Amino acid sequence: MISLTTADNALKNVYLEVINNQLNNDLDPFYSKITKTSNDVVGNTIKRMITVGMNGGIGAGSEDGSLPTAKENNYIQLTATLKNLYAQLEITDKAVRTSQNDTGAFLNLLNTEMDNLIESSKYNLRSMLYGDGNNFVGSSTSWTKGSSVYFVGDARPFVVGMRVDGYMDFEIQQYLTNVEVLDVDYDNNKIILQSSAAAQIDYSEDVDISFMSNNNPNPITGLTSIMTNDLKIYGLVRAEYPFMIPNASNIIKSSLNFIKILQILDDLKINFNSNIDLIVSGYEFRRIIQSLLKDNAINCDLVNLEGGMRAISLNGVPIAATKFVMPPRAFVLDSSVFTMHQLCDWTWMTNDKGQVLRQKQGYAAHTATLVKYCELVCSRICNNSYITLV
Repeated sequence: MISLTTADNALKNVYLEVINNQLNNDLDPFYSKITKTSNDVVGNTIKRMITVGMNGGIGAGSEDGSLPTAKENNYIQLTATLKNLYAQLEITDKAVRTSQNDTGAFLNLLNTEMDNLIESSKYNLRSMLYGDGNNFVGSSTSWTKGSSVYFVGDARPFVVGMRVDGYMDFEIQQYLTNVEVLDVDYDNNKIILQSSAAAQIDYSEDVDISFMSNNNPNPITGLTSIMTNDLKIYGLVRAEYPFMIPNASNIIKSSLNFIKILQILDDLKINFNSNIDLIVSGYEFRRIIQSLLKDNAINCDLVNLEGGMRAISLNGVPIAATKFVMPPRAFVLDSSVFTMHQLCDWTWMTNDKGQVLRQKQGYAAHTATLVKYCELVCSRICNNSYITLV
């Protein structure tokens, strides 16, 4: 007979390995390339020492001449706080009891819950990986008082079930709190929220609303945040450390060609000794590249990426497309300078009895919580670039 103990053991001994494999190796081409390590984690903080410049004690001399003068390496410390990632699983007591005499029904129940947990976790992780660190999802272009329908500039970052906060003037004044997205019309850039525009605060309809994801109130430092010119990052003032300043290229969309992209790759190699091994873009950028290949009668080579994913290749560099890179942008990446520092890999929270499944206080349901404490660190931001089509 199936019991909570059976489910608890299955979550710990069977499903956890599957979860880690799915969320580490089958998440995203860029994430698969990033080194994951528990090194340099001190308590709740990451303290990583990196070298800057070359060692001066290298050179060639005469047989009886003096040796090169030794010079110690220049070290800089990067500091960051571990972010807390959670994924919550919930099974009602009724569902468990209904299937306790039917092993097949119970496994179907558990598999369905786990599939939804993994897919939802993947979505949130991808969103954070390419995000701006502020959970910005999009802005309204028009809305009507008393209506729950909002038109936005780009509906692609929104998904049914997501919870958002609404702000006027980017977090100056909160307008909507923890509101669920009920429907998304991607063709017309329209979303329907659980609450109407007049539900909480009375504002005029000509004021734009900035939507922030409530699912991730404290996200990891994503690529958009890393590859911008924010004043500080990892405890350093960017202006004082040129290697923490990203390279940027604005290219007129109609004038984009292979030579311009190759020049970006060459300049990164010449100036920073970068080893560009991946370009991650929105779908529009990838379509433009495919069109250029066709127009120039160049074969569209496909390469296999980690996790079984495939991507087109430009000069040997894969171009992977994702909805989480907002058009018209593309990230040109040297994955060797990125590290995901983590206190541990994904694991279940347990109570003092070592149990994963716990009763939800005040409800006839049982919950289990996945946790991971980590942060994305880029040791040499200058090795990377991003392209913006204008």
